[in-house]
Amino acid sequence: MGKRKSNKKKKSGGRKPSGRKTFWTASAFIAVILMVLGGVYVYTKPPGRATASNPAPAKGQLIENRPVLSSALFSGKTALAYKYAAEIPKVIDSQFCYCYCKKNNNHKTLLTCFTSTHGSKCDICMDEVIYAYGLYEDGLSLDEIVVAVDKKFYRPYKRRL
Repeated sequence: MGKRKSNKKKKSGGRKPSGRKTFWTASAFIAVILMVLGGVYVYTKPPGRATASNPAPAKGQLIENRPVLSSALFSGKTALAYKYAAEIPKVIDSQFCYCYCKKNNNHKTLLTCFTSTHGSKCDICMDEVIYAYGLYEDGLSLDEIVVAVDKKFYRPYKRRL
């Protein structure tokens, strides 16, 4: 007579989780880690090039609080410059005016030129606004527009006698 095998299973200390349950637990853990890392990346990344969803801010708190004159008062290039200044006041308000009206006429920013008729008589002011508007339309950030305008229009200040 031989030994009879028992139908009882040997206890090995505890129940092992099924392979499927382990896989889903590990997947959920990895997904949570990736979401946390993605959130940290989104909230801490430095601002990059402007995109359609992140263009230069056209409006916001301004240094120059007076309204821009209506472009209907002017024609041609002058009307275009006044129109653009009214459309993107924050961008224009962030610009230095290279006709040096800040020193000569106590203007605050380039936008100040377009709150009076000064902008209509000054090709430098008009060219700066039109150039800045083109950069804005290309989707550049405010900082990139300021740098590009400065590179294009900078010239040393010469005192008027």
